[in-house]
Amino acid sequence: MKLVWITVLAGVLIVSGGYGQNTKEAVQSDLEKIASDLKVYDSLAQYEVMVVGTAHFGKEVLTGENQKEISRLLDKLAGYNPTKIVLEWEPSRQSKMNKTFQEFLKNDFDISKRENEVFQLGFRLGKRVMHDSLYLFDNQTEFIGSLENFSFDSFVKYAKENDEGFYNKYEKVIGEVFTEYQKKLESLSLYDRILLMNSPKAQEMNARRMHMFEMRVGIGKNWIGPDWLGRFYQRNVRMVGNVLKFAEEGDRIIIIVGDNHKWILDMLFENTPDFNVVSSWDRLRNNNK
Repeated sequence: MKLVWITVLAGVLIVSGGYGQNTKEAVQSDLEKIASDLKVYDSLAQYEVMVVGTAHFGKEVLTGENQKEISRLLDKLAGYNPTKIVLEWEPSRQSKMNKTFQEFLKNDFDISKRENEVFQLGFRLGKRVMHDSLYLFDNQTEFIGSLENFSFDSFVKYAKENDEGFYNKYEKVIGEVFTEYQKKLESLSLYDRILLMNSPKAQEMNARRMHMFEMRVGIGKNWIGPDWLGRFYQRNVRMVGNVLKFAEEGDRIIIIVGDNHKWILDMLFENTPDFNVVSSWDRLRNNNK
């Protein structure tokens, strides 16, 4: 008789356990459906934006071979059919810059000896796609509070005196990764160098590096490290704000900017519902124009 009751009880427990599991799975399935149905402002997007990270050019960009590489890059960017081209200078310079750009369009302003990417990429792309003006969006955010009179020399001095062993915990690996990356960049043509800078891996490296060194200085003291990183975030938030202000419905916007800004600008634009972000990595590595 005992054996019968044990067998029955075991069956009840098995059924009950299975019922509990099924109930849990049903609740989980319902929750997943609720989560998938949440509205996330996707319908608000009015503009496309493509952030193209680049190095800040030096004289070497003016060589014949590099000029060919730039022409190849401009072909790719022009194929995106941008409606606006945005460059890394402050908006206060826009009126004067556009007067110079107009002179360039009339062949009255020579950029053959001007290495800055504003000229070599921005002006030349603008002319190629027949724009009559360019846009500026940088913001040289103030150094205030703990950052007043900031210099990296004084920053490192403070870090060594107050956070030795903590602020430089990852200094060795940062140096190793950076050196390896630089060697790879130097082995490439200008076009491929810029392509690599726009790769997801390179941007992940940039983002993580920004959170591995400076922000570890002054925590709980004068907060100079986190404040320094916060200023970088603030600068980029303001840059996105500048673009948001002049964007118009249907725009296809190209932003040409130092490559260390790309990861954070992409993140900010992706979380600003007015914008759809286009991958510069996919466009530049695609064989088609």
